[in-house]
Amino acid sequence: MVNKQINQFNLFVDGKEVDTGIYDYTPYSDKFITAFKDTYRVITKLKKGEIPDNADEYVYARYCIGDDDLNLKAIDAAHRAAQVFGNFPVSKRRKILHDIHNNLEKHKDKIIEILRIEGHPIKLAEWEYRTMELIFSEKAVKFYADELWREVTRFRNETLYLARRPDGVVCICPPKNAAASNSSLGLHALLGGNAIIIKPPLKAPVSTIFLWKDIINPMLEKNGVPAGTINLINGNSKKIMEQWLASPKVSDILFFGESDAGLEIGRQCYNAGKKPILELSGSDPLIVWKDCDIEGAATSAMDAFLGSTQICMVPKKFIVHEDAYDAFVDKMKEKISQIVYGLPSMPGVILSPVIKADVFEEYLNEALNKGAKLLCGGSRINYDNTLNPKGTYVQPTLIQIDDNQDPFSFSCVKNENFFPLIPVIKVKSSKHGSEKDREIFLKMIDIINQNDFGLRISAWVKSYVYIRQFIKYLSNSGLLRINAKHAEFSECLSSHGGTRKTSGPFGEMNYMWLKTTHLQGITLARERRKNKRA
Repeated sequence: MVNKQINQFNLFVDGKEVDTGIYDYTPYSDKFITAFKDTYRVITKLKKGEIPDNADEYVYARYCIGDDDLNLKAIDAAHRAAQVFGNFPVSKRRKILHDIHNNLEKHKDKIIEILRIEGHPIKLAEWEYRTMELIFSEKAVKFYADELWREVTRFRNETLYLARRPDGVVCICPPKNAAASNSSLGLHALLGGNAIIIKPPLKAPVSTIFLWKDIINPMLEKNGVPAGTINLINGNSKKIMEQWLASPKVSDILFFGESDAGLEIGRQCYNAGKKPILELSGSDPLIVWKDCDIEGAATSAMDAFLGSTQICMVPKKFIVHEDAYDAFVDKMKEKISQIVYGLPSMPGVILSPVIKADVFEEYLNEALNKGAKLLCGGSRINYDNTLNPKGTYVQPTLIQIDDNQDPFSFSCVKNENFFPLIPVIKVKSSKHGSEKDREIFLKMIDIINQNDFGLRISAWVKSYVYIRQFIKYLSNSGLLRINAKHAEFSECLSSHGGTRKTSGPFGEMNYMWLKTTHLQGITLARERRKNKRA
């Protein structure tokens, strides 16, 4: 510790904590928002080696920053560990994840507390915890483990098996907006028998370090896992990625980020002989059919504003049947009017400071100039909802775009919105009865098929006929949710992965235990017994 109140978070390589002597600092997010200058001044003094008397009022922790040599040590350690850990029985790896799951539950409050300190509103932090809790629940892990080794059939005197073998060393680069929860997908790489290296984001690493070093690693040690199976490093992202790409000891790279940068990383991985696993942008549609449960649809749609829409898998465009349009918009306005504004530590808050507030203004102005209609919101604000043209928060904003306005000519429809600007696309028809519904359905499908991204799609519809039609036609996504909250999670189904710019040319729903392993067929022939009869 710097003093008795400021915590220290070390890196972790080859089974040992590493204090590099080079530090950065994690402020309390509330202070960073309400007293930015004072917080900045305290951190500046700490970096100079001074310790202000009130430092603990502004700063929660200091954390270590690594260098190129530490990353190379992590690669070597992971490579050695992979040779041993990859031979652990699947049953043993499954037991390890069971122990981790139990330990995670014991530390739930602490995880949520650290996420809140890092700037995640409590509701968002709870949502992130549910992700981690569900992706390796006992039922889910049993399902995954059963797929890693199974007998297929018998052929003559042979028994045929399918086995998924670990790739080796998996390097993980989680995103700043949800680093800890996304990094936890690495547990599935462990289930597959891989060793891993995690590089938390340079400016928000604390929750990830705590998760892996203080919750996960003790369970690995308890189960005799070799040192180096997990490693936590930090430092210059570009140099670290270059070392990963250059090393023959690295097998897979799991990268989270924007699509343009991620697809380039994918290209570099292929050129270097690595397997790229890409978790990139999302611009998810939520469909509202004419007969749907409006309350349910609107409740699901409100997830769009978690973290001020700076989460990839929340809905970012609503596609609405004209017969349900007015009721849906009215319900959305009602729910938006009830949003609680405040600091991340305050109960009920869902909004966060917006990194791309300038782009929000650009997209909104473009849409209004092209004929979109402002339904609500539209202004930058302070955390308490007071208007401020330079505010770091943005009001939840809905705009109406009609289907005949060429929706994909609007940047807010074509691109991923990383701010709370949601286009509501009204889909209309001049026909009547079943012909009207059929035309609106086909228009909806056409709009979705134009989407460059394919993370999730959700549809709210009661008609069994159109439930079947949506299931049949909606294939441009990693996950399709019918009458289920868009941004929630379902046991045994992956929370990640998608098509097109969401995961690249080989994109699909990403099971990390599947993506970080390779399939091997095994045939075991047994000697035929000779007929002993005379």
